[in-house]
Amino acid sequence: MAVVQPDLQTNLPAGVAAARARLFEHGLYFAPVRHHSPACAHALQAMLRELRPAAVLIEGPEGFTDMLPLLLDERTRPPVALLCQTPAAGVEGARTASAFFPFCDYSPEWVALREGAAAQAQLAFIDLPWQARAGTADAYDADARSLMAERYLAHSTYLNTLAARAGCRDQDELWDHLFEARSRATLADWRGMFGDVFSYCAMARLDYEPAVLEAEGSLPRERHMAAHIARWRKQVDGPVVVVTGGFHTSALIELVAAAPAHAVPAAASPCWLIRYSFERLDALNGYGAGMPAPAYYQAVWDALQSAADGDHLLAVAVDQLTMLARHSRARGLQERISTAEVQAAVLQAARLAALRGHAGPGRQDVLDAMASCFVKGAIDDGMQGLFDDVRRQMTGSRLGDVPPSAGSPPLVVDARLAAHRHGLRLDDGDTRLARLDLYRKDRHRRRSRFFHLMQYLDTGLARWQGGPDFMAGSRLELLFEEWTYAWTPLVEVRLIELSADGATLAEVALARLLREEQALGAAGRARSAGSAATLLVRACLVGLHERLPDLLSLLSRHLDEDADFSSVVACGHALVTLWRAREPLGVREHPGVLALMRRVWPAALFLLSGLADTGMDGESAQVGQLLALREFGRAARSALPAPEAGLAFEAGDLHQRLHALTATRHCAPGICGAAAALLFLDGAWGEQDLSRLLEQRFGAGATPQDAVRFLSGLMAAAPELLLTQPGLRRSFNTLVGSWDEASFIHYLPDLRLAFTGLKPQETSDLAEALAVLNGAAPHALQAEFHCDVSEDEMLAGGRLNAALEACLERDALSGWLDISTEKPHG
Repeated sequence: MAVVQPDLQTNLPAGVAAARARLFEHGLYFAPVRHHSPACAHALQAMLRELRPAAVLIEGPEGFTDMLPLLLDERTRPPVALLCQTPAAGVEGARTASAFFPFCDYSPEWVALREGAAAQAQLAFIDLPWQARAGTADAYDADARSLMAERYLAHSTYLNTLAARAGCRDQDELWDHLFEARSRATLADWRGMFGDVFSYCAMARLDYEPAVLEAEGSLPRERHMAAHIARWRKQVDGPVVVVTGGFHTSALIELVAAAPAHAVPAAASPCWLIRYSFERLDALNGYGAGMPAPAYYQAVWDALQSAADGDHLLAVAVDQLTMLARHSRARGLQERISTAEVQAAVLQAARLAALRGHAGPGRQDVLDAMASCFVKGAIDDGMQGLFDDVRRQMTGSRLGDVPPSAGSPPLVVDARLAAHRHGLRLDDGDTRLARLDLYRKDRHRRRSRFFHLMQYLDTGLARWQGGPDFMAGSRLELLFEEWTYAWTPLVEVRLIELSADGATLAEVALARLLREEQALGAAGRARSAGSAATLLVRACLVGLHERLPDLLSLLSRHLDEDADFSSVVACGHALVTLWRAREPLGVREHPGVLALMRRVWPAALFLLSGLADTGMDGESAQVGQLLALREFGRAARSALPAPEAGLAFEAGDLHQRLHALTATRHCAPGICGAAAALLFLDGAWGEQDLSRLLEQRFGAGATPQDAVRFLSGLMAAAPELLLTQPGLRRSFNTLVGSWDEASFIHYLPDLRLAFTGLKPQETSDLAEALAVLNGAAPHALQAEFHCDVSEDEMLAGGRLNAALEACLERDALSGWLDISTEKPHG
């Protein structure tokens, strides 16, 4: 794609042209920049080395000035960020408001600090404090945001129009085309470079009304910065350099000329210097932090800083294309990149750069060359892995470092030490997989508890991928657990938010657990043995075993007072899980767990009779709980030694209660059906017992609605009974045959739902058996024509058929309906 070179120096509005002429006058030098731009950083470096200013003033909350010793410490290695936090006052349910001010090697602000210090200039940040900018509810997002967001440039109509006219696909390509793709010598001409950046940003600012900028907070910030600038001009002898986002520069020039009021100092909100990552820095990840592809631009910056002669952009392009080819071979991609293809791509990138008027291949030139030379088919034809590699390579995984004196909260230090103890890598932001052998390796069990603890605290460090699910009590037979984890800046942000609850992970987790305990025991709240048992499992899972006695006592009290059948059954299953997984959960053979398990069984049986009064809407859920009770008894018996299990979880007690349910005259039909199925499956009932109940539920006087509910409960408990019990099939067939067509159509969806427990082949076998009962030949259905018809279409057809029958009967033509006995003519 050919690209047109826009003119940023002539034909400017009079106000913009006049302000551009005042960028560098009377010892005050404005450096309008784009955040994280190597081109701006290189121009700023040349500016500061030439001017050797007395003061360098930088856009950023003024409280950051106190952080200068840490920022200038030789042990501070970008990417790093200053993290601001302020309480979310007046915003109900919101977290603490957090924001990043990131630095990387090629950030103009970072270059201003390092080069300014080298020139022995005084350094200061001059923007409003963070808490003054976080006064709106929009600031309290779930994730920390960047203080370097450039949304006004991104939404500028002027820049979007300029990109379209220049033949650029987006503003990132436009920026690269105008600035990043300049030669080393052109970038060093800082007067021309910053003049063009000023025009670019000043024209974008014309899209916005002052009222919008006032309400959003830009104008108050600019007034504050202008007051600082005016004070520093009077305070020092020598040049003063002001480094701000280009969007603010035109306003600052006007405000400084108008003799602004003095800046009112404000109390600074807490801030910390933390490690940052390239992935977090990448604007394409949606964080609005400036430029995309940080690893690529780091390479550009490194090339600019090298003493090597020649085209720095071409050198970066060769390295990027060669590196991608190596990755394609190492990762075994379907389409590996050959040396010849790399050479072709280098040539293509250089020719595209020349066509577009670039000093060398820029990022988009390299991407276009990759697409042209490396992609041999559709993206979904084995090429997605290549695009993923490109993104990973250009984003990078670098993680910065801060000196020990950075003063991280104790909780962050404790979490880092714990991560090191468990063998986790913290030197980059890559996502890694951990596979843990829970039953055979104690070290893996300890790491699992650490991961569960960090997940419980919602730190974002680890994500469970598979293995036994102790909270749900499922897949306990699996030996291995899998996690993905990555130590990112957001992990430290979350830990800092949690610091108010304690100085160690154990203290913070304990504080959260105690709050949950107190909520369970709050006055006026219904007792929930299920919730208390879940809390007990959670405590063991995250390693808070010291709370085990208190939680067992809490659970005992809830069990005594809980009148909710489903809650008591859930409690039983949680205790069985705790007992079966006592090795990985670190419970061993705790007698308190066994004692509570024995108490759950009679408590649940006592509440079982209440299921008879279940309403139609809750019937399906309570049938599930009835099945869960039976499963709890079986699981408890299998988990304990035979003599003790048989005495404590006697199946006969359950059968007695189930029989009482089936004998209850007004028992909910679905509950009755499920109870009958369980009695038959366990051998407590024979065929005669089941047939006798079927005659009551399906016989004379049975309403279609109650019969369908009974069948649904029975099928939920034992879907195979219709296949294995001829008597049940006959009763069902007789029942349905007694319905009129309107009743059949009305209850057909419920019947279909009841049969969903059958496998496709079982459904086919049942349909054939019912067809035989109605006089069809064996295998007759297999010869029928089958077509895909939705349930709605089938029901609509049935209604249409019924309407047609009614119409024929009204016209005394009902004889036409009986066509099965007609003989063929002739």
